[in-house]
Amino acid sequence: MLKGLFVRIVEDVTRECSFFQQRYDARGTPGFTPVQKYTAALRQLAYDIPPDALDESFRMSARIARDSLHFFCKTVIQFCGPKYLRKPTRNAILQLQAHHASVHGFPGMLGSLDCLNCAWENCPTAYHVQFTRGNHGHPTIILEAVSSQDMWIRHAFFGSPGSINDINILNRSPIFNNIYDGSAPDSSFQKFKRAQERAKKDVERAFGALKKRWFILKKLAAYLGEEKLQEIMYTCLILHNMIIEDEGRAICAFDEEETIPKIQPIEIGGEEYINNRAEICCTETFHNLRNDLEEHIYGVQNINLNLDQPDDPEDEFSEKDFM
Repeated sequence: MLKGLFVRIVEDVTRECSFFQQRYDARGTPGFTPVQKYTAALRQLAYDIPPDALDESFRMSARIARDSLHFFCKTVIQFCGPKYLRKPTRNAILQLQAHHASVHGFPGMLGSLDCLNCAWENCPTAYHVQFTRGNHGHPTIILEAVSSQDMWIRHAFFGSPGSINDINILNRSPIFNNIYDGSAPDSSFQKFKRAQERAKKDVERAFGALKKRWFILKKLAAYLGEEKLQEIMYTCLILHNMIIEDEGRAICAFDEEETIPKIQPIEIGGEEYINNRAEICCTETFHNLRNDLEEHIYGVQNINLNLDQPDDPEDEFSEKDFM
């Protein structure tokens, strides 16, 4: 994180949350500064430092360190979440589709979808069966995310038990809710598997950057409640997107004047809602889209091969061959 972004976050958090404002005790002694509290919260996220380990470097009690992380997560999610975990607007959808078409060759691609199992070492014993799957051997909580090629997290759904598979997570996820109720901008959501393996690395790269940047996501050992875990996860995702924007690597720039038009959603459970769900989950449509995508990719590859080869076999000979 660059210094400019660090200072901006400190100023925003201090302005929005009174906990980070410097206070004085009854004797007039100044307390911790906003920078000290923010740094304490950031070190717990970035280095997985326990709260009681900050006593020597900051002379800060474990309670103040825990409160710093708690209020920091709450403030970031409340005031930065609407911008940095926003849904794409119409212009953003067009930019994402054009960018992914030029990079991966996929028409209508908005991002890459995948799931990440986060270890939960201090999981309560009563939850072990629900959150444990055989291939992991320990309790995990699943993060479902959609990432674009710039590693910006476009969608996040965290909290599913680690014992369920990706299909059940997708059924739980709110990723298609706006399409079901008809309130989403016009876009072509396509579900592919085989032909998207290369483009799927986008979200895997984003997961790798998240785990390297925020070590607390590797274990999540010091926190028991699911609500605390969700706060930590979404805070790390927001900070991740803020860093990408600050470094100038975001595909879509934020436009405050452009907003998603407010559309009256249809009634949940109604006939139109059921038809929308059936259209998204239609097996025949899935196979048709996959076949069309394969034909498109093979066609592009054949065109590129033809462009690399000469049109006339005689063009392969040089003038020296006729001398």
